[in-house]
Amino acid sequence: MTSGDERRVERLRPTPMLIMAVVVLAGSTALLAVDLTDQRTHAAWSWVPAIAGAAIAAWACWRTAATPGLGPATRRVWRSLSLVCALITLGVVCETRLAVTNPARLDEQDYLPPMTCYALAVTVLLWALLRLPTRNRKGRNRALVRFVLDAAIVGITAGIFAWYVISQAEDPWHASGTVVVPMMMVMALGLVGSLAFVKVANAGPGSIDHVALRLLAAAAAFGAGGSALFALLFSAQPSPNSSQMFINGTLLFVVFAADRQRRAAGVAVPERRHRSFSFVPYVAVAATDALLLVVSHAAGGTVFTVALGAVLLTALVVLRQVNALRENGRLLRRVDTNLVQLNSYQSQLTHRATHDALTDLANRNLFEQQTSEALAAIGPGETLSLALIDLDDFKTINDRLGHAVGDALLIVVAQRLREAVRDGDEVARLGGDEFGLLLHGLRSDEATEVLDRIAESLTRPVHALGYDLLVNASIGLSEVWPDASPQELLRRADLAMYAAKERGKGRHAVYDAKLEQDQAADAQLGAELRQALDNGDFTLVYQPIVALPGGEWTSLETLIRWKHPQHGFIGPDVFIPIAERTGLIVPLGDWILRTALAQAAEWQRDFGSRAPAEIGVNVSARQLREPGFAADVRAALADTGFDPEKLVVEVTETAVFDGGIALDTLQELVTLGVRIALDDFGTGHSSLGLLRTCPADILKVDKSFVDGIGGRSEEAVIATAMIQITNGLHLQAIAEGVETAGQAETLHRLGYRYAQGYHFSRPLSPEQVHERLAAASVLSV
Repeated sequence: MTSGDERRVERLRPTPMLIMAVVVLAGSTALLAVDLTDQRTHAAWSWVPAIAGAAIAAWACWRTAATPGLGPATRRVWRSLSLVCALITLGVVCETRLAVTNPARLDEQDYLPPMTCYALAVTVLLWALLRLPTRNRKGRNRALVRFVLDAAIVGITAGIFAWYVISQAEDPWHASGTVVVPMMMVMALGLVGSLAFVKVANAGPGSIDHVALRLLAAAAAFGAGGSALFALLFSAQPSPNSSQMFINGTLLFVVFAADRQRRAAGVAVPERRHRSFSFVPYVAVAATDALLLVVSHAAGGTVFTVALGAVLLTALVVLRQVNALRENGRLLRRVDTNLVQLNSYQSQLTHRATHDALTDLANRNLFEQQTSEALAAIGPGETLSLALIDLDDFKTINDRLGHAVGDALLIVVAQRLREAVRDGDEVARLGGDEFGLLLHGLRSDEATEVLDRIAESLTRPVHALGYDLLVNASIGLSEVWPDASPQELLRRADLAMYAAKERGKGRHAVYDAKLEQDQAADAQLGAELRQALDNGDFTLVYQPIVALPGGEWTSLETLIRWKHPQHGFIGPDVFIPIAERTGLIVPLGDWILRTALAQAAEWQRDFGSRAPAEIGVNVSARQLREPGFAADVRAALADTGFDPEKLVVEVTETAVFDGGIALDTLQELVTLGVRIALDDFGTGHSSLGLLRTCPADILKVDKSFVDGIGGRSEEAVIATAMIQITNGLHLQAIAEGVETAGQAETLHRLGYRYAQGYHFSRPLSPEQVHERLAAASVLSV
């Protein structure tokens, strides 16, 4: 019954209903053959098959109306057809009563009940068909007017032919004249009914099967036209009972139509192309013209000549009109084609306006519209969650591998997001590497399961134009609340996303009130940072790096301090992350670099070779990704006159772990002669591969490995391994956070030759450094 996804109509099979209808027709035909020339059977037996056939057809139509898969309008039509068959049954019963009584003394009034039943049957049929729905009310009214006109044409044409047949008949016609008018009426109504079925079949409304409609049209034409003509033509015979064959033939068509409709239930009715004009008027004109030629030919001479000229003129007019209508039809079809193309273009433009061209996901405008609609549709007890997804380090991929690779990566990520969400959830690309999800019916704790699936799907390598890339995403989630607005829901998800980024790559965060408080505090502190930078409220201090075991100064690390007017000293661990998020780290870092270089240059001028050999400056990941950072360092060195080889740029592992622009910037600094130190080594993305790719000269071992270095601790094992690695790679190792003499002694025994920490010196102001250097100079003299 099915092929692929498209259902097909079942094949015709013998059913009890069809078999009974065929048997009844065969029986009625046999009785007609027996009684055609002489009444050999009782009159009642001639009508029994017709009663049985009408009852079978009524039951078949009623069963069809109850078939699952039919639309309301279709069910109504088949119930009406069941009523039509019931009225025919009643009419046949009335005719049976007339046949059983004294048929010799029947007059026109005796035929009134059966003819009334047949007329009512046709009327019910027409009413049911005219009630079928159309595309619009205006179209339905126009169709009704056209049908009434065509019905009038059919009725008049049938009447003309019937009267002509009657006028040519001899005395037997007059003997049965009581049936002429009723039979003509039934024939005309039957042809109109057939016309109605044809009209409906061509229009194809609702779920009424086209083949079933054509079978019903054939039933109406066969029953009304054949029965009426048979009665007129053979009324002189002793038993001209046409209903024996024509009524049962008609009802057999009805039973076949009902069976076809049951088999086609639930199958989509295909659209049909409508003709631009109806053939009914032209067929009627042609038939009447033919009859006119027959009649005028009998009259001969001038009458036939005039009639022939009129027919030819009519034919030419009809041909001209048909040609014009066909041309109009072609023009209308061309207009329809253009309208279809225009609608297609309009749909494409609408799609382009609301969807991302690269990934075919909804764009920001459509996503905001979907969010608004989802919020408006939320009922009591229902919920909604919105997630914002930002790919980590996507800019690095674009810059290093090109935008084509970046676009290919976005397409794969979009597909994985579609696969990770449920049916009914919305996925959108909001711009760049940012995506949005609308998760219906999920609370934030439930939505995190979806986010876990997304994170898991993104951990699989992405193949993009020959590159296998690893992707991480930071995700922020917000849940709807009473009176939520789309803009605020997006803002909260955005805030949560940035909170996830601060916690590290590949994480997600859920919005809560604390995030709002932290953002407000960050915004306030960011404004104060800007003001402090403008007012010169920052100061630099310098912590010595010493040689082991003697503790002689070898270099200084530059550290920044901020004394807030109200809050006192604020640690770098508080304000540096805020400076990075707000972008203030760029001007602040430039100030630190230039100030430190100027101070170091001053010490070299004042103390010469007794000044620290190197000055270290911390540089953030944000600064390394800033275009032109290496050029800014070059300019600062040139302005201060400081030797590039005595500058050490300290960076964390995290800042350069993923390579990209940050690593390229370090290479440019090395080209200038600047030395590179990996700071806090062991706390970030520790990787031996990083020691090969990063152009580092110095490895600063984090304080956490120095704290437990005494005894047989794991820290001691790691510290030992690190010194072996640095020696093998020819790197300078510096132990950070040395606070006791025992730690210094152990480090020296393990092989460390440089250290830094409170055991040797706390960070010193420029004045204190100057004093220490001056004192050392005096002692050396």
